[in-house]
Formats: sequence, structure tokens, C-alpha cells
Amino acid sequence: MSEAVRKLLGRTSVVAGTIAVVLSPIPLADEIALLPVFAVMTSRIGKTHQLAFRDVPWRPIASTTVAALAARATLNLAVSYIPGVAAAANAVSAVTLTHILGRYVDEVCTSPATARPLGVREIAVRMKDALSRRPQTA
Repeated sequence: MSEAVRKLLGRTSVVAGTIAVVLSPIPLADEIALLPVFAVMTSRIGKTHQLAFRDVPWRPIASTTVAALAARATLNLAVSYIPGVAAAANAVSAVTLTHILGRYVDEVCTSPATARPLGVREIAVRMKDALSRRPQTA
């Protein structure tokens, strides 16, 4: 992953986490609000790979993004009615998902002809792995 993509993921994560916290009182609203954020991120990652907008493998990326947001929604619905916890869980899952999707988009933009979508199960495993690697606070 290039430094430009790494920085883009950092900036996009801040935006995604903020959206998730602000919209946490409204279940599933942040999933809808994150779609255009991820679309812009995808377009910009494509540019770092010198891909024209139309050459970005949009179909597998869109399919993966929808599956990822569904996996995230399922995870977040469990805590959506607990104030404070919902905001924190939404922010963490939004940031985690941004990094997972960003890495995926970076990979498929490297080789657009062989791009394949990720399924909900594969995304859930990646999210679980990413969340389990986070440092635990006491």
C-alpha cells in the first residue's frame, strides 16, 4: 500500500468515525451516509493507481461495500439501543470497515481485471480479526 493510500485511509477513517458517532442514535443511518464516503475513497484510490473513473472495478467494489455495510449493521444492531456504547461501537466499526474496504480497493485497483467481490462472511472474518488485534484498554 502506498503512502498516499495510507494517508487517504487515515483521513477517510476520521470522516467515517465522525459520521458514525453523529448518526449513532438513528439505527442504520450511518450505513447510508457512509456509501458516498466510500465511493469517493474508491475513486481516489483508483487515481493513485492511474485508473480512469470508468476503469475502476466498480461492480465488485460496490458488491463488497454493500456486503461490508450489511455485516457492520448486523454487528452494530446488537448495541444500537445502549446510549454511549452505540456511539463507540459505531465509530470503531466504521473506522475498521474503512481500513478493510480501503485495503480491498487498493488490492483490486492493482489488478482490476481479476477483481472479485468479498462476501459478508469473509468481511465479517476480516472485521473480527481486525478488532481482535486492537489494543485492549483497562
